[in-house]
Amino acid sequence: MAKRILDMLRWHPEMNIENCRVTYLHRGSVGNLKTIPATDIQTLEGGFMIMVDGAMVPYHRIVKIECDNRLIWKKSPKKGGSDDHIHSG
Repeated sequence: MAKRILDMLRWHPEMNIENCRVTYLHRGSVGNLKTIPATDIQTLEGGFMIMVDGAMVPYHRIVKIECDNRLIWKKSPKKGGSDDHIHSG
């Protein structure tokens, strides 16, 4: 689900990925979470987002996506994320 949201943000003519941030699980960071500007993403591959520094982050580690200080998508706290939520406003 996170990849579909990132693809939409990247390619939709009315969206601007430059105004977005991605938060993902990153062991060792404060709270084991790291938030990056979406512009740090170089490419979106099959199972990973590839960062400009070459790091590969699996999509299943993404916990939320925000744009223009609004929550766009949040992973469900349930294991497997079957109840992922897209926020409309």
